[in-house]
Amino acid sequence: MRSSKLAILILTILTVACQPKVDRFTLNGQIAQADGKTLYLEHLALDKVQVIDSVRLDAEGKFSFNPASPEDCFDFYRLRVDNKVVNLCVDSTEVITVTASLPIMQTAYIVNGSDNCSRLQDIVISQMELQRDLRRVGSEYRSPDPGPLQLKIQEMVDVFKSDLMTGYILPDPGSPCAYYALFLSINGQMLFNPQADRQDAKCYAAVATQMDQLYPDAVRTAHLHNVALKGMAMTSPSRSAADEQTLRQFEELIQEAGLIEIELPDYKGQMHKLSDLKGNVVLLDFTAFKTNYSPNYNLLLRTLYNKYASQGFNIYQVSVDSDENYWMNTAVNLPWVCVHDESSVNSLYLKSYNVTQIPAVFLIDREGNIVERPENTDELDAKIERLLK
Repeated sequence: MRSSKLAILILTILTVACQPKVDRFTLNGQIAQADGKTLYLEHLALDKVQVIDSVRLDAEGKFSFNPASPEDCFDFYRLRVDNKVVNLCVDSTEVITVTASLPIMQTAYIVNGSDNCSRLQDIVISQMELQRDLRRVGSEYRSPDPGPLQLKIQEMVDVFKSDLMTGYILPDPGSPCAYYALFLSINGQMLFNPQADRQDAKCYAAVATQMDQLYPDAVRTAHLHNVALKGMAMTSPSRSAADEQTLRQFEELIQEAGLIEIELPDYKGQMHKLSDLKGNVVLLDFTAFKTNYSPNYNLLLRTLYNKYASQGFNIYQVSVDSDENYWMNTAVNLPWVCVHDESSVNSLYLKSYNVTQIPAVFLIDREGNIVERPENTDELDAKIERLLK
């Protein structure tokens, strides 16, 4: 009997010893004035925000998380209480300490133990300050002519964009902050548009080149490489045959069923793939319901749906609302496929489809090919009718 127990003990020790070691990082600190609140640690993946741990805070507000470290590349996380967040970057087994007070958690937190997190904090706060200044300038503007206001706003945005390029992207293109800066948005519009602006495409290419060397097996590297490749091809002053071949190779790489696949949940949590609608003429729509244009816009879509649904027409509508409850209350009344991307303006799908402002519409034929991106909604009726014939 004793020998049997000894054998079991030895087997247990060997089993534990043979298990691969998991590297972990430590995230601890204190969130004051948050007694009874739940603090979430969330992973900001390419296509979704995923809760990986949580803790209910007491009056002292102390917390500690010890999740697995990123495997093949730096990665992004955030601490969230209600709608207040602290953005973080992790690339190894570091110990990061965050101290904050809930009322001013987003703008006045203190982070120690990570230079990347400190630099990321500078970017995020600058972004928030710009958005605050843009709102102030807009509220103070009194002229009926919007031209000067638009020029002023563009000037302010361009200064911020230039600061990102000279301060983060070009000096150290392989850094997490350079990567993060590429995907920033202001008022729902991406700052860098690699498929329309040659300089923006070069920024993407510079970061992609460094990431190819530093993190060759990372998912983020593959995605960025593909976006940069397409951007350089599309913004080339004169596309050569080689450019066109490169663009075709890129499109073949990221397309499934003739289009870039989307898979998101509806208001019931049921997942829907865009490719599931193959065989129909589909209007792919990126929108936000909590906007001034939305009521009349959805009324137009309902008219088109009622007119053509019986002929094989459907709508796949992607909401990027940050207020999920607002979207859900509206989506429950819609007859077509309406899904929500919780990543909001940071959605991978917005980037993949090169959507820089909403609403954005794509028309897809019965074979699953994107045939047009109409700019004028007045033309939708005639275009849909032609595709159905």
